[in-house]
Amino acid sequence: MPKKFKEKYNESCIKIFTLYKLLYEDRAYYDDVMKIFTEDENDKEHVTLNKYLNTLKVFGIKVKKVNNKFILLNNSFGQNFNIDDVKSVNIFEKFAEVLPNGKTKKNLEAFLNMILARFDDKTNELYTTINSTSNSDFSFYYSDLRAQIERCEQICQDNLNIEIKYLDKGKIYKTYAKPKQMIYDNKNAYLQIYKLQDNQLENILLQNILSIEQSASISTSKEISPTVTFKIKGRLAKAYNLKESEYVRETLDDGSKIIVNKNEPTDQILRRLIRYNTECVILAPVYLKNKMMDMINDTLRNYE
Repeated sequence: MPKKFKEKYNESCIKIFTLYKLLYEDRAYYDDVMKIFTEDENDKEHVTLNKYLNTLKVFGIKVKKVNNKFILLNNSFGQNFNIDDVKSVNIFEKFAEVLPNGKTKKNLEAFLNMILARFDDKTNELYTTINSTSNSDFSFYYSDLRAQIERCEQICQDNLNIEIKYLDKGKIYKTYAKPKQMIYDNKNAYLQIYKLQDNQLENILLQNILSIEQSASISTSKEISPTVTFKIKGRLAKAYNLKESEYVRETLDDGSKIIVNKNEPTDQILRRLIRYNTECVILAPVYLKNKMMDMINDTLRNYE
């Protein structure tokens, strides 16, 4: 005659699955976990918890306590990611770190937690290795530019003024500048420079750099933060979210707004503002307004 399961067995199963659910959702904080087991065994909670953790081990599920939280090291739905997959996750993590607090950051972190929970043991080892060696360096994604990237990184560390020659829309430019940092996106690598003559930041596509000559002295020039003033109107003015370096200087009677932007690289703000079409116009500085007009004219010539 088959053995009948007592009600206590059923309660134990529910507790196991409740604990596993918290672990899987990356929400297994100590206090929340203890609430599962302290209803009728308050004085033996640590013993009870160890019993259930050992039960998980029997099924091959590994758990680790980090500070005030239990972390699921593997699970029944573990996936074996390759090195390119793990590098992509690493890029998303670094991107999430610099996002301002808000819905986008929260959703991205939740997505990353879901991905990380699906790592199997082999993938976790790969992930740990990449995190310990990358040091927030995205250059592993641009292996074909490794030599150029290493040289530009060294130039930035040297803190010497440079004379840089580069291509921009088929034209050759030469300028004196202070190298700032390397910048990476999902497709390209850039050297960010501070142009001494124009007092502005600019990101130079690495492939467009023709030559760089370093001066013999360390830069002592005082940088003037580039300031851009632009006007937005219509639906854009109502829905626009200020960037970290921006503030509203004036709100006009028709609902239009005058925005002041500081410290955003020139090419970056131009690419952003041109997307706003007729609802945005640059007011100052004049050279940037003219550069925007050149970008628009270049676009129009493609349709002639």
